Amino acid sequence: MDVTCTTEADLTPEQEAEILALQQAGFPEQPDFLHQRWHHTRLRDDDLWFVARRDGRLIGNVRLVVREIRTTAGPLVVGGVANVCSHPDARGCGAAKACMLAAARYVARNMDFGLLFTGSARAFYAALGWREIDNPVEVENESGRRQSGRDLHGCVMICPGRRALGEWPEGKVDLNGPDW
Repeated sequence: MDVTCTTEADLTPEQEAEILALQQAGFPEQPDFLHQRWHHTRLRDDDLWFVARRDGRLIGNVRLVVREIRTTAGPLVVGGVANVCSHPDARGCGAAKACMLAAARYVARNMDFGLLFTGSARAFYAALGWREIDNPVEVENESGRRQSGRDLHGCVMICPGRRALGEWPEGKVDLNGPDW
């Protein structure tokens, strides 16, 4: 399996179509992926895509959204993990894990922390070194109102970046925009 990283700005139309097809296969119940490759946050040129291929076929991906967030201790740069997906035919081969590990290595070199929201996949992320946090996390919904990220997703987790897990601040966190 080969894992590579590409910015949104550098994706070819063919790669965009492959990622969309993967997300449609991986999340068939999600109407957002019928016509677009993003869920809550529109794609930006500096978004990163970590993609896994086996024999040239796209079998997994992770999107990393770069964002400066506000905390009680001041601003932090986080890599927001989104679109964690593996093709149903390739589940169990480690594609999502390989993409997550590549994204975590990128976060460790370039950002303060990684941050993600999850409902039922806590054990998967915990096994990769992510830790659940209790902070109240505010996000903007589609109409611009503030909402609790925990209420929307159930769980908020972080991984270390340039800062250690113990340096994560206490208190309220404002994502400074929508979730990803």
